[in-house]
Amino acid sequence: MCADQLFAMSEASGKRQRVMKMTQLIWYRSQTAPMGSKAPGEVVAWEDHDPEAAYITIAPMHLKEALWTKISRPIQGIMYHGWQSLVQTDSPGGYRFTNPNTAPVLKQLIHDVIEPLGPTLMAIPDERSEVAFLESFTSQMFARRGGYGSNNGWEADVWLALQHAHVQTDILYEETLLTRSGLSGRKVLVMPYCDVLTKSVVDRIADWQKKGGKIVADEHLCPGLKADFTIQSFKREKKAAEDKVKVLALAKTLGGFALPQKALCDNPEIIVRTRKFGDATYVFVVNDKREYGSYVGQHGLVMENGLPAKGIVSLKAESANVYELTGTGFIVPKRGEAGMMSWSVELGPCDGKIFMATPKPLLGIQLEVPESATVGNEAKIMAKITTTQDTPTKAVIPVRVDVRDANGKLAEGSGFYAAENGIAELSLNLAPNEDPGTWEVRVKELASGMEAVKWMRVGK
Repeated sequence: MCADQLFAMSEASGKRQRVMKMTQLIWYRSQTAPMGSKAPGEVVAWEDHDPEAAYITIAPMHLKEALWTKISRPIQGIMYHGWQSLVQTDSPGGYRFTNPNTAPVLKQLIHDVIEPLGPTLMAIPDERSEVAFLESFTSQMFARRGGYGSNNGWEADVWLALQHAHVQTDILYEETLLTRSGLSGRKVLVMPYCDVLTKSVVDRIADWQKKGGKIVADEHLCPGLKADFTIQSFKREKKAAEDKVKVLALAKTLGGFALPQKALCDNPEIIVRTRKFGDATYVFVVNDKREYGSYVGQHGLVMENGLPAKGIVSLKAESANVYELTGTGFIVPKRGEAGMMSWSVELGPCDGKIFMATPKPLLGIQLEVPESATVGNEAKIMAKITTTQDTPTKAVIPVRVDVRDANGKLAEGSGFYAAENGIAELSLNLAPNEDPGTWEVRVKELASGMEAVKWMRVGK
């Protein structure tokens, strides 16, 4: 599983936090390809070359899925730990470079996804979920629960199953739960491994339950509370394919409880998550369909190769104009029952996509560029993405701005921007030594693909 699939969104002090998220570029050898274990087939090249490597390079497809999982949540920065496992170095330490295919995948993701969509993703907030997931510190201390950072226990599998069931979930801790807003607006509280709880937490949950809240818990729930829906815990057998079957079966069980779902997919191996800005809902889809490969898969602990997947994504909306922000453009959704709009998706191995759904269509770009400007001064540019009646779209839309000087050379200020509430503004700092002449300003919005172009005369 990807480290970033687990508990990537938390609530600290009752407020949503945008955080830095880190992916380990290393895998523990003991958890992926144990030293001395006899796997079927021939010894692979990296094991033969570096048999004592204790920390090896993460597989390319796992890194890919981890990035898509991260950016589906509001974050301010992306970090990676373990440089020596990503690239060949002159003085390798404990982290070993065992897979040359991982770094090129990261480079491609940065170029194709992070650069064009980064400013937009930074501007889209999260939505408060109606489902909360309690991580009990009390149970971790007094009942020895929790993974202590490893996220490989039962509660982690419940979290994964909720994702496969397309139930968007916020993490709560006991101190957050006890705040005034801790359980406000929550309809369901998921409580795996909550053997021991403080009296104040039990009282707060019991009071919330009396007012209509529902508890989903396992057989370990403390006796002071009673679950509305009970799930049976299990332990992994360290056989990746069989263990995933169990997680998917749990997801089906959780789906049978009719938990709140805003967006879903008919394929449980496609993870769905939403965020919202203004009138727009952003639907993130991530492909988790995988199989054993020849890097570490022969040991049976990790399915490191991705597989393509397809499905039908559905979103609760009375009407929707759907745009795919990573290349496809406008999509015509189908209206279904119970106010659901749906469209088909097809994903490459461990790949992801972002869809923007708006009640009104994107209809035009109004580009404002000064007719003339002088070197040594600023030139202000504004692009307005409009909908009906020429009003700005209440959404955040990624745009590409290309500014070319009189010689056709791409000028400073070109790049990707976020049009918040449909408006992108930037100031071009024209250096004193800029070439005078006619400059071109071209703006393309990356949702529908519309473009606008204007020219300005730059003089001394």
